[in-house]
Amino acid sequence: MTRTRRTLAGPALVAALVILAPELAVAADGQPNFSGTYTFVPQKSDDLRAKIAAAVGPDFTVGNKKSEQVRVWIRSWLEGVTEDPEKRFLTIEHTATEFKSGMGDEVNIYYFGREATSMGPGGGNLRVTVAWKDDQIVTEEREAKGKGKITAVYTLVPDGKTLLVAWRLEHDSLLQPLDVRLAFERVLSTR
Repeated sequence: MTRTRRTLAGPALVAALVILAPELAVAADGQPNFSGTYTFVPQKSDDLRAKIAAAVGPDFTVGNKKSEQVRVWIRSWLEGVTEDPEKRFLTIEHTATEFKSGMGDEVNIYYFGREATSMGPGGGNLRVTVAWKDDQIVTEEREAKGKGKITAVYTLVPDGKTLLVAWRLEHDSLLQPLDVRLAFERVLSTR
């Protein structure tokens, strides 16, 4: 008679990770750790297309103003989230000194405690900052010349799996500021 030796170490480890997963979302300093890959959940998010249409306007230029071209370009850039499958994944790397956040090929790098400069999606220089606000991370990208500004507030829900991003875009070419709340869920395996 052949005996098979089984160990409970594998199943016990998996069970422990499932139970401790929300705990792993907290850094050593007691603040949430946002690091991970998340997938966009449209059903739990604001209607991005409707919000874009209301704030940005039509997908064609009205007149010959340069701001109209900028507005249409902004609309096309924003709609990429709903149309490009690669932009449905948000990847975050978070350390005590840096916060990296990106969808698709775009990665934004922010440094805690200091302002940095980056190139904006439509050209031009942006001043970028990141800061803690209680258990939330707030990033801001502001045009060096002009009034355009993008603010994102990242909130990790206590379950450790759900990430909410309140995103606000202000620009002179828009009909009104674009305020949208996006929901993401942590992906446990790599894609």
